[in-house]
Amino acid sequence: MIKGKAKDCLGVVGGKLLKGSAAKAFRGVSINSRTIKKEELFVCIQGENFDGHNFLGEAINKGAAGIILSDPVHLSGNMISGGNSPFVIQSQNTLRALQDLAGYQRTRFPFQVVAVTGTNGKSTTKEMIASIIETKYKTLKTQGNLNNHIGLPLTLLARKPEHEVGVLEMGMSAAGEIKRLAEIAKPDIGVITNISVGHLDQLKTIKDVQAAKGELFDAITEEGTAIVNADDPLVLELAKSLRVKKITYGIEQSSDVQASNIQNEGSSGFTFTAKVFNQTISVNLSQIGYCNIYNALAALATGHSLGISGKDMSRGLENYQQIPQRNEQIHYEGVTLINDAYNANPQSMREALKTLSEFNTQGKRFLIIGDMLELGLLSESAHHELGQEIILSNVDHLVTVGPLASLVAESAKKNPRHPLQIGKFNTHAEAVSYLLRNVEKGDCLLIKGSRGTKMENIIQEYLKT
Repeated sequence: MIKGKAKDCLGVVGGKLLKGSAAKAFRGVSINSRTIKKEELFVCIQGENFDGHNFLGEAINKGAAGIILSDPVHLSGNMISGGNSPFVIQSQNTLRALQDLAGYQRTRFPFQVVAVTGTNGKSTTKEMIASIIETKYKTLKTQGNLNNHIGLPLTLLARKPEHEVGVLEMGMSAAGEIKRLAEIAKPDIGVITNISVGHLDQLKTIKDVQAAKGELFDAITEEGTAIVNADDPLVLELAKSLRVKKITYGIEQSSDVQASNIQNEGSSGFTFTAKVFNQTISVNLSQIGYCNIYNALAALATGHSLGISGKDMSRGLENYQQIPQRNEQIHYEGVTLINDAYNANPQSMREALKTLSEFNTQGKRFLIIGDMLELGLLSESAHHELGQEIILSNVDHLVTVGPLASLVAESAKKNPRHPLQIGKFNTHAEAVSYLLRNVEKGDCLLIKGSRGTKMENIIQEYLKT
């Protein structure tokens, strides 16, 4: 974790020392007064639903060594009285101060950074990469989905001197966000998993999404490496003009890292052969979902770029731990539930439909979906198109929850296919009631929707019965 003195903060964030000694030391950084530890630096971040200035008293009472704030009016004299009171630095932009401190910590010790972005598969790919890298290097990685303008700095600030490689996930919803994250993290290796429709409320078109994701490749120095999905035309297009080293991966197109002999092992995942330049690696991938083969290939390409042996990379993938709500299998009273409820967009919905259609089950297949959000002007058409794709699959029951998801049901009804059964509902509770009436032993249920729809609630309610 970051350690320093008040004077170090002043030099990094360009603030003004209001109270305390410039020689006073701190150890670690926190933005949460509930979890702050003694001697940590408390940075008052202002968000849409919170303001760290309102919790200054609690942070100081818990032993904060220092405070970075923007508005000293929140600071009363009795908060900082006494011999062990914290130093106080005023910064015009406390978020920028947090980010600048993270950038400072990034460069303090020898350290290589792998940055991962993409429309789908970021978190899974990040975890697979970290699992491979951990076989050789002490690794720092993004925890959970802390992949934004606050989460990424906090990850870097948790870095210890012994960490040799960092694997950082970068999320975004608007242009310029990846650029800023890259300015902080200074990536040596950049991975763009794929590019498809998403976040169109702000980005409007798929070309806007491409440009925003491409900010990662633009940030890589000439000594760095771009990991390129050769089967994704939009990623491949971004890589054409790059002067950095490129490592391609794919299944369909000839690539530096390529999968072949792919075998679907049902609920056990996949086995395949990976050609990694002149090496051949046998991979046992315990995750279902064909898309995870691409995530694994990206991880292998990254591992190779860091000099990790084929044997260790294979072991790293076998050690990968499943992330909750990403094709997570739950077995309950003879029924298989596939919890893929973390998020959704048109491409990930298609992947989910493929996963369910190919899942080896003795019973019926239930697709339970919520709204796909943040699709802008394409929102209605994307839901109608999904309905047509479901008609062509071997799904037995389509269950929708929400106004946009209902468009999927309406589209499917216009092109009836026996024996597809459709249940269209407004609430999670109604959907659970339908499932309780229709699900039998041997059936498989896949649940998916955008984050705002909280489709995991359906699973929680179903498991209570």
